Amino acid sequence: MEHDLVIDPAIRDWVFIPIVLLMFFMGILRHNVTILLKGEGKAGDKVVLKQTMDLVRSRRLRANCKQIPYAAFAARRQHFNHPESGVFAAKIDSQANAMAMLSDPDMMQNMMKGNMAMMVPQVFMMGIVNYFFSGFVLVKIPFPLTPSFKTMLQRGIPLASLDVSYVTSLSWYFLVMFGMRGLFQLVLGDNQADDAVLMQQSMGGAPGGGGMPGQPVDNKKNFEAEKENLTLTEHKWAVENAEELLLGGKGSALARSALKQKNL
Repeated sequence: MEHDLVIDPAIRDWVFIPIVLLMFFMGILRHNVTILLKGEGKAGDKVVLKQTMDLVRSRRLRANCKQIPYAAFAARRQHFNHPESGVFAAKIDSQANAMAMLSDPDMMQNMMKGNMAMMVPQVFMMGIVNYFFSGFVLVKIPFPLTPSFKTMLQRGIPLASLDVSYVTSLSWYFLVMFGMRGLFQLVLGDNQADDAVLMQQSMGGAPGGGGMPGQPVDNKKNFEAEKENLTLTEHKWAVENAEELLLGGKGSALARSALKQKNL
C-alpha cells in the first residue's frame, strides 16, 4: 500500500515560489534585452515584412470569407488580385532579394543576438536551479499518471519507489519555463508573441514566409501561389439563410404564404 509523502511547508516558501518568481522576472528581463538588441530594421526588412503581412491577410481572407457578404469578399479579392494595381501584381525580384539577404551580415548578427538572448538566461537559470534547488520534491499532481511520465516529472531524484505523480524541483523548472507564455502575454501584452512571429516570418521560418528558418523568403512564388488560391476560393455567406435556419425551415413557408395572400 502506497503512502503519501508529507511535504514540508517550508519547501513551498523557499523552493516552489522562488522558482516561479525567478522564471517570471527572468522572462521580463529577457524580453527587454531582446527589444534592446533588436534595433531598428532596415528598409529592405520592412518591405519583406509588408509582403509577408499581405500574404497573411490574404490567407485570413480565404479562411474567413464566409463571415462577410459576397460583395465585400469580391472587393477584397479585387484588391489583392487586380492585374494592374493589385497587391499580388507588384514586381518582386526574388533572386535579387535572396542574394541581398544572404550577403547581408546584419542578418547573421541579428540571429546570433536572438540566440544569445534566449540561451544565456536559460543556462544561468539552469545553473541556479541545479545549485540551490536540486533534490526537492515540490508538489503532487492530483490525478494518476502512467510510469512513462516519471523521467519527465522526477528529474534529479532517481527513486524507483517514488510515485510518478510527485514533481521534483528540476522538473518544476521545465514545466514553469514552458507554461509561462500566457502569463507573459498578460503582463507584456500580445506584442511579445507577435514580435517573435514577425521576426521568424521575416527570416522565412514562419507559416507566412513559406520557408525554412534562416533561408531567404521567395515572396514572388508565394504571391503567385496565393493569387491562384484566392482566385479559386468559393464564397458562401454563412448567414445567407439565417432567417430560415433561425425559424427551423419555417421561413420559406411563411414567405410563400405571404406572397400567396398578396396575390389574392
